[in-house]
Amino acid sequence: MSRIVFAWELGGGLGHLGPFRPIAERLAARGHEVTIAACDVERVNAVFGSRPVTIVQAPLCVKTYGGLADPPLNYAEILMRYGYLDAPLLGGLLRAWHGLLELARADLVIADHAPTALLAARGRGTPRALFGNPFVVPPVVSPTPSMRSWVDVPPERLASSDASVLDAINKSLPGDAPRLAALHQIFDGALRLYMGLPELDPYGPRDPDEYLGLYTAVVGSRQVAWPDGTGPRVFVYLHADYRHIEATLAALPASGARCFVYLLGGTPALWQKYQGPRLAFSAEPVDLGAAVAGCDLYIGHGSTGGVISVLRAGKPMLLLPSQLEQFLLASILEKLGVARLVHPDAQPPDIAGTLARALGEPGLARAAREFALRHREPAVDTIAERTAGRIEALARQGTG
Repeated sequence: MSRIVFAWELGGGLGHLGPFRPIAERLAARGHEVTIAACDVERVNAVFGSRPVTIVQAPLCVKTYGGLADPPLNYAEILMRYGYLDAPLLGGLLRAWHGLLELARADLVIADHAPTALLAARGRGTPRALFGNPFVVPPVVSPTPSMRSWVDVPPERLASSDASVLDAINKSLPGDAPRLAALHQIFDGALRLYMGLPELDPYGPRDPDEYLGLYTAVVGSRQVAWPDGTGPRVFVYLHADYRHIEATLAALPASGARCFVYLLGGTPALWQKYQGPRLAFSAEPVDLGAAVAGCDLYIGHGSTGGVISVLRAGKPMLLLPSQLEQFLLASILEKLGVARLVHPDAQPPDIAGTLARALGEPGLARAAREFALRHREPAVDTIAERTAGRIEALARQGTG
């Protein structure tokens, strides 16, 4: 029996949790203790329910920092927003993560966007694995590269940002801990378990063995009840704080489609304003696999977990990215011919027009079906079983 800590430190939504749930279930069934240390314990409770895992609050940076260049251009500049220029705070976070791992007696740490947890595990010699979106693991180059290829970024800025963050990290490490020479060393020595395929990696293809394939997310259990009538079925999974959410909800019934919407963070007032004969809402997380299997078009922001579920089902997409990582993935999918994209900076965004084109473009659905056929193997259960086995083998190194 091993003690496994899944660490989720940065980011939001359900995409950090749903993909790990089937793996956690397999590990628990094999007798291992699984602890979820998360930045959002409410979301963990919603996704895992009564399953046999321990839920604890992850140590978090609760300070905000002014004067940072916006938008962030590389991985270092993301970390700056979470205390990685503040060595005293970062030292406290490292001690807190170290204490959490000690209390859990962790034999293995699985990190999903959890750099401080990785540093703490490194300090105590605990085996480590990386799980989830490859966007949160920069490639092995120094300085960490620009994430905005369309912006002319002076190389000196990237190098300076990396150097500042490295300085804070090295000052925060215990006196006997080896220092980092490059930011990507946060991830050194970790087993890499990226969701998706090499061609979907926003940094470009890496070692093919590091990708799990089209491994889909498990989010909810609510079944879709499509509105009555005729017309294509559109499944919508969006966040209520999307700045164009009302324009999107207004465009849906006007398209002639029958739409079912799960709106994360939505309120009864918003649902009541827009629900009607062609637009229904769910207050609970939806069974994503069943929903995309039954739809003719998926509308989402472009999160990795949701996109992979749709790719496996072979359905076309309309993507409304609100974050950089979503935009990068959505751009790749548009180039592959399986999605249409509403640019996050478009003013005003042509949501109704892009939706009409996506619904009326047979080539989009054909390309999505062909992509799914090319990547239908291995099956989801096979991926989950193999991944649980790889994690189990790594965890044994921590108990040896």
